[in-house]
Amino acid sequence: MGELSLAQLPFTSNSTISASVSINNVLNDSLLVEILQRLPSISVLRAKSVCKHWFSLLSDPCFLQSFVRFHDHHALPFTLVYEFHFWHRCLSDHLHHNFHMVSEHKKFQLQGFHLGFLPCFRPWESHPIWVVACHKDLLVCCHLKMSLLQGVYYICNPLTKQWLNLPPSPGHHRVADTAIGFITCEKSVSLNSFKLVQVPKLDSCVSNGNCFEVNVFSSEVGEWRNFKISSPQSFTRTWQFRPESITVNNKFHWLVNSSNIVVVDPFELAEGSCRVIELPAELNLDIGICLGFCQDYLRVCQISRGWSNCLLVVWKLLDYVTGNWDLEYETSLKEMAFFENVSLHKFGFSTMEALAFHPVDFGILYLRFNNQIVMCDVGRKTLEVVSECLQDSSFSVGTCGVFLLMHPCWPSLIPSPLS
Repeated sequence: MGELSLAQLPFTSNSTISASVSINNVLNDSLLVEILQRLPSISVLRAKSVCKHWFSLLSDPCFLQSFVRFHDHHALPFTLVYEFHFWHRCLSDHLHHNFHMVSEHKKFQLQGFHLGFLPCFRPWESHPIWVVACHKDLLVCCHLKMSLLQGVYYICNPLTKQWLNLPPSPGHHRVADTAIGFITCEKSVSLNSFKLVQVPKLDSCVSNGNCFEVNVFSSEVGEWRNFKISSPQSFTRTWQFRPESITVNNKFHWLVNSSNIVVVDPFELAEGSCRVIELPAELNLDIGICLGFCQDYLRVCQISRGWSNCLLVVWKLLDYVTGNWDLEYETSLKEMAFFENVSLHKFGFSTMEALAFHPVDFGILYLRFNNQIVMCDVGRKTLEVVSECLQDSSFSVGTCGVFLLMHPCWPSLIPSPLS
């Protein structure tokens, strides 16, 4: 059976209440559930407002379980949120901040992506909101100026526009210098259990480079706590990383100094230790590296460029304990074909970087060529421009972060804001 929409239900918008009463007289609850569970989740949420009986029926945990079972075999759509700053090459010395998305979700495809529903949104500012972390279909955001003063974070679902603000975090930390990890309870559709881990920039005044501090907010405790973490090896004073974490096996992974992956278990912070995974020695540490995951494997990708070639290299972490990597593929972008009448030579020596891995298909990656998002299919040897960050080519683009949302059949629900 094809996907139903709310408009296909047997009542009209002009007489919703009377029609729903007549439906309730004809159909029993089991038949209503059988019909309504076939709707998209957004339509079900709207259907709750039809009448009190429907609200009660659709709010019942039994309906939710039935809905999830019905949709469980469907592939989950994903959304790639690309966060970037941009500036005019000739006229402006001022950085602006923006988001761009590539999505398989129908609502985002039709209505676009924005965070204007958050109370910290200031549309007149050049840096209104920063996204700093994600998990499942939820984002963690902050206001740049507020975060410098208070460290206020917002957890939100951009699909349902629900949000939750956390108490101010301790200390004052720049967004660009702070790594954030966020994880929720996998067994619940409601945000009733989560952890947010904040890793400030390593202090250059600290003599012991094997230790660093993390601030943690846990929903069970309801407050921020500080933990000291020891590392099996010392880090240089330069703490360079893409601040978003990659979550695999319920652990946070950050790429540090383009040479190591720091692994922190948010559920074992009391032990005060972390792991460090060395990157493959064959990678060029002077070139940008993309850290990601696909099919529960940690992966790294790099685009190396020379006068005669442009290589895309992907490594997969085979053994999590020993840190053994396997070269998954090495392919030349110049041997690939664009779907459109576009040649790779068009981009010359412009910016090329790997942004993210497809969450399911290990042969597909998302790259950035200048202002354009390109889908790279290694198996088919094709390149396809799927979106454009900015249509004005006089602007230059710099990457701030890349966040991959996986949309479950029922969106994660966020309770009322914390008191």
